Amino acid sequence: MKTTLTMFLLLVAIAIAVPEMAYAQEEMTNDQWQAEMTRLTARKAELTTQSAKLDGDITSMKAQNEKAVADIRACEDALYAMLGVTRADVEAYDKELATMESRVAELQRMSDAELLNHRDEIVAMDARLAEMSKSKIALIPRYGNRVSALQAKVAALLKSLVREKSYTVGTWSRDRDCLWNIAKKPDMYNNAWLWPKIWQGNRDMIKDPDVIQPNWTLKIPEGTELNKEEQSAANKYYRSKAAAEPNPIP
Repeated sequence: MKTTLTMFLLLVAIAIAVPEMAYAQEEMTNDQWQAEMTRLTARKAELTTQSAKLDGDITSMKAQNEKAVADIRACEDALYAMLGVTRADVEAYDKELATMESRVAELQRMSDAELLNHRDEIVAMDARLAEMSKSKIALIPRYGNRVSALQAKVAALLKSLVREKSYTVGTWSRDRDCLWNIAKKPDMYNNAWLWPKIWQGNRDMIKDPDVIQPNWTLKIPEGTELNKEEQSAANKYYRSKAAAEPNPIP
C-alpha cells in the first residue's frame, strides 16, 4: 500500500515536471538545471513524507476499527450472558426474523383472494411471532422492534382475511346479474363455479338460486373452493335441474 502510493505520487510529479523541463532544457544554464533538480528532489521527499503519514493514518484507523469491533462484540457477549442466551441463539433468532420479514413482504403484495390460500401460514406466523415476542432476545431493542413491526403487518394481513365482501344485485337487463355471473367477476371469486358459496351464504334471502332480486345486498363468503356443504347443495341443484328436463322424444 505504502509503496504503491509513493510511486504514484512520484510519477505524477515527474509527469508534470518533465514536459516543462524538456521544453526549457536548451535555454537553462547548468545552475538553473541543478536548482530545478533540487526543487523536484525536495518535492519528491515532501510527497514521500505525506504518503508515509497517510499510510500511518490508515494503519491507525484500521487498528481503531478493529478495537471498536472487538469492544462491541465483548459488550454483546456480556449482554447475551446477562439474558441467558448464546450468540448462536441470537443469530438463529435474527435469521428466522429475516426469513419472516421477506415472506411477509411477499404476502403483502397478494390480493385478498390470493391471501385466502395462505390463511394457515399467516395464522401460524402470527402465533410464532407471539412466541418470539416473549423471548429474552426480544428485550434487545433491535430485535424487539423488528418483532413488533412484523406483528403489526401480520395483524393487517389477518384483518384482510376476515374482511367480508358484499355485492348489491343489479338488474338482469342492465347488469346480467345472476349468481353465476356475480361469482365470475374478477373482484368477487373470478370463478363462476363458486356461485354456490354465495347461495349458501345468503340462504336467509335466496330460496331459489335461480332467482335473486335487484338491490339485494349479498354477502360474499371467503374461500377459493366449495366446502362440503356448498358442494352438496350444488350437487342437489344440478340433479334437480337434470331431473326437470323433459325426456327426449324417442
